Amino acid sequence: MLKKYLDKLQPYLDKLKPYWEKIRPQAEVALAKGKHFYKHAEVIAKHKWAQPRFRLISSLAGALIVGVVIGMIFAPSKDDTENTHKTISVDKTGIINISLPGVTLSPDVFEFYLTGESAAPLNLIVPGRLAYNAERVKVISARAPGRVERIYAFDGAPVKVGDPVADFYSPDYVSAQTEYILASKMVSALNKADVGTLYQDAKDTQEAAANHLRILGGSDQDIQRLRANGVASPTFPIRAPIEGVVIKRAVDPGAFLNTGDVLATIADPKNLWFVGSVFEQDIGKIKVGDLFRLKVEAYPDREFVAKANYVGASIDPVTHALVIRAEIDNTDGLLKPEMFVTGSLVVGTTTAIVVPTSALIQARNARYVIIKTGPDAYSRLPVYGFELNDHEFAVTDGLQAHQNLLIKGATLLNQRFVREQD
Repeated sequence: MLKKYLDKLQPYLDKLKPYWEKIRPQAEVALAKGKHFYKHAEVIAKHKWAQPRFRLISSLAGALIVGVVIGMIFAPSKDDTENTHKTISVDKTGIINISLPGVTLSPDVFEFYLTGESAAPLNLIVPGRLAYNAERVKVISARAPGRVERIYAFDGAPVKVGDPVADFYSPDYVSAQTEYILASKMVSALNKADVGTLYQDAKDTQEAAANHLRILGGSDQDIQRLRANGVASPTFPIRAPIEGVVIKRAVDPGAFLNTGDVLATIADPKNLWFVGSVFEQDIGKIKVGDLFRLKVEAYPDREFVAKANYVGASIDPVTHALVIRAEIDNTDGLLKPEMFVTGSLVVGTTTAIVVPTSALIQARNARYVIIKTGPDAYSRLPVYGFELNDHEFAVTDGLQAHQNLLIKGATLLNQRFVREQD
């Protein structure tokens, strides 16, 4: 049999013989060098092996290599390990399913909740700001030419009705006082004489002088004082017409004012306006009398209520939005004008699955939840909806009723999904 195979190989060997004759000298030189290197290495090895330390290190290295080789032979493959302990799959809709055999989720860390449908309010979000109620803002201006002698209430000062804001000198006011004093003296003289129609004329003249003082800014108290002592004052106090705070002072002491020049502006901070912008597609959802729930960054845990009292008649050409106003009771003084505010208005209801915000997993621009689909199987679902408040989220798509939803520990279990997905 062997002879038969050799006979078949002989033609091929004959063809290779010329090539062998060509490379034979180089092969013999290489063989000689190899023998020389082997003998040299053998001498060095015998010399090293004679050293106990070298023999110990060589034995340990050999044992380590043998152990690694045996471990690689008998160790299970990575795919077998993953198939044994966990499986992960992604369906066509992008839902990730994971199985964790033998893994028990601690109830102290993870909590599940059976979902159910309910009616959720549809909220219209309106951005805006706070402003002083213009119906409760008063501008104090000079009613006659004169000079500001003294200012009592500077910017931010609280005032009540009738409190003096400034002392004002005006020649017209001094003349009006003189007219009233003379008219009062005439009334007193004619009253004693009892001269009939002359007395009534004097009374009319006195009342006209008093009205002149009121027009110039004099109060009833100032008129009564003038009637009692009969002495004209060089200055008179300009008083606050409403209760509030001085929000703007236009002049300093010593300034000269002409008739109509502004001295100060007073506003009532206990009643403010919410001024919001409603976009065109939402105009039909707003009407006077609607109640807005307001949120401000300064008080994230509180809500304020404002009642709409005005809906704009035209669209703002710059913002292309409709201006709405709502009145806010600010008796506690927490809100400040020019605060940025977000208003929320309930415009309807929809069927949704309301879940705690702790169940949501935020990843980039998407939201996910995790549900339990079996004893050791879980799925991560993308969900869509809107926030009801700081603690609840209305899911309108992506979740169904009667599903076992993870509401505590969702972020922790999601790390396992991310790890397996990678």
